Amino acid sequence: MKADDPATVVLRNVRDGDYEAMRSLWRELMDLHVELDPRFTLSDNADQRFFNYLETARSRDDYRVRLAVIENEPVGFAISCVLPNSPVYRARWIGYINDLCVTSTMRKRGIGEMLVRDAVDWLRGNGAETVEVYVARYNLGAQRFWRRIGGREYLERLSLDLSRFDEET
Repeated sequence: MKADDPATVVLRNVRDGDYEAMRSLWRELMDLHVELDPRFTLSDNADQRFFNYLETARSRDDYRVRLAVIENEPVGFAISCVLPNSPVYRARWIGYINDLCVTSTMRKRGIGEMLVRDAVDWLRGNGAETVEVYVARYNLGAQRFWRRIGGREYLERLSLDLSRFDEET
């Protein structure tokens, strides 16, 4: 497989037979995140829950699941959705790129950017007035990628350690 020529990359909707490849790509992404931060540790039934998420996303009009393929080999995917914003804001609809994954051996070849452009086109065409992504704090490669293609800081999401709030007895 080689993706030095972007024309060899095909973006298509996920099909029923793609689930195992999707799971493998997703596991690679999640293993990286767990290595970076243990808060990403998966549940015992994470694979089944991921399959359920895929089924739900594929069945909804406000979600899109796309696969990047080179010579019939899946090398990445994107899951996007359009959701209503709080009514207090001018922008009524927000597009989210919930998941973006390119297998490690195929990164830095333009596949991630192709998936993002495809997602943004679909999100915009489905009413999104803005697009947001979450990026793991310690995933520096992902942060560099999103900033390179125009991502800018907007909110900072923090996590509280609930044990700090336990009552002392």
